[in-house]
Amino acid sequence: MTQRLYYHDSFLYDFDARVVESLEREGKHAIVLDQTAFYPTSGGQVYDTGKLKLSDMQEVPVAEVADEEDGRIFHFTTEPLAVGSAVRGSVDAARRRDHMQQHSGQHVLSAAFIRLFNMPTVSFHMGAESCTIDLETASLTPSQVQEAERLANEVVLEDRPVAVRFVPLEEARQLGLRKLPPKQTGDLRLIDIADFDLTACGGTHVRSTGQIGGILLRKTEKVKQGVRVEFVCGQRAVTVARKDYSTLTETEAIY
Repeated sequence: MTQRLYYHDSFLYDFDARVVESLEREGKHAIVLDQTAFYPTSGGQVYDTGKLKLSDMQEVPVAEVADEEDGRIFHFTTEPLAVGSAVRGSVDAARRRDHMQQHSGQHVLSAAFIRLFNMPTVSFHMGAESCTIDLETASLTPSQVQEAERLANEVVLEDRPVAVRFVPLEEARQLGLRKLPPKQTGDLRLIDIADFDLTACGGTHVRSTGQIGGILLRKTEKVKQGVRVEFVCGQRAVTVARKDYSTLTETEAIY
């Protein structure tokens, strides 16, 4: 089992490790390290990318990271590495910061929908350009969307601390988590947004809500399990707002 360094520090981008397995998986080179700060695709959040640097200063790109059921984490690289090799891992910091903004923003937004309208989030997906949550509700009005967005951004502006802690399952059941995962044994990793949200999550997160940078809700649509809400956070929100404005300006010029 790979030791997951990001469990304790989402801002850890560089780390030392050793190759414990080197194999092929579906025609790709897969490297297993004894410990890693790379986040694998899990819980709606996409994987980190980066590189592994060898002692001879050779750098091998990490193009994808996947989580195995047995606890191993596969780092898919452009070439194989010898078992026993010492490496210096480097996570793409800009990509990680973006993912932290989106995932922490999702926690805030999901909590806002619960507090305001008792609409639980049943799934979360982070895409390359935008993110979505699926709400368990038959309908969602434009005014409800605006109210949830307003509350979520108030929490961002208040710059509330975001803490990570580990508690036994039985204790977690007594804490009033927004959502209790199906895991039945061992400690749970909790993400605690001060006086606003507490939920179990294995993802990477900011240290305070101000680092989310803002939350923009873009559109909603009916789906099988309720209503899907598309949103973006942080620098993505700035990029998307600029793109939307440019599109509107160009359309106006045509007519």
